Amino acid sequence: MIQTNDLNYGYTSYQPVLKKIALNLPEGHIYGLLGKNGVGKSTLLKILTGALLGEGEYKVGGYDPRERKAEMQQQVRLVPENEVLFDVTIKQLADVTAPLYPTFDYNLLENALKEFEVPTDKKITLMSLGQQKKALISLSLACNTPYLFMDEPTNGMDIPSKSSFRRIVASSISDNSTVLISTHQVDDLEGLIDYVVILENDGVLLSASLQEIGQKLCFGVAEEGDEVLYSEQNLRGAWSVMVNKTGEEMPVDIKLLFSAVVKRPEVFKKIFG
Repeated sequence: MIQTNDLNYGYTSYQPVLKKIALNLPEGHIYGLLGKNGVGKSTLLKILTGALLGEGEYKVGGYDPRERKAEMQQQVRLVPENEVLFDVTIKQLADVTAPLYPTFDYNLLENALKEFEVPTDKKITLMSLGQQKKALISLSLACNTPYLFMDEPTNGMDIPSKSSFRRIVASSISDNSTVLISTHQVDDLEGLIDYVVILENDGVLLSASLQEIGQKLCFGVAEEGDEVLYSEQNLRGAWSVMVNKTGEEMPVDIKLLFSAVVKRPEVFKKIFG
């Protein structure tokens, strides 16, 4: 479980990045960490892995990341947005990384690289940005940790690679794994995540499962009598977020949900608490 209570962080005392972040994220889910640029998504991931020291209470899998215990480091893996690259092949990097993770899975690595169509004999520094991302994501999946954090993992990928990313992540993790994916490319998470966290600098705007969201909201063209919470124009006309009065779980439009919550946070806080 990932728990934070009154988590705060600032690079300087005059410029807070995160304020009063409160989260309670059960294990066994793939979370989409959404937010506008600059709200502290990357900072939060670094705090949860111990790369940065936050203020307040926070734990990952029962461990305080500030203590940087070896037991915790073996259970957590971060794919940063900008990785330090080494002049080696991905297989050579795997041989150095594997001893740090007791559950490292070479078969998983091989399958992910094959699905991503990443060359195993080419140095990472000579790969394109997209190939580098896919190689390092494959390596992190192979670490087979209970907690996997990814920061803007689909940057530099083409559309087919993004589809492969969703498929590979979904098939590579266990039911007990917890994956937290930070992105501003909301469309890239469609069909992958089952839980949404929308972040603002001074708090969490929304933290809810897609199931709960689909039970409380519906998305589409509003009809007479619908309680419209948010609406915007697109190629389909006016597309709206409405109160779900059917009693049935409805499909969730994550991109529209994100826009609605960011622009009308007070409305959705009343609905989701």
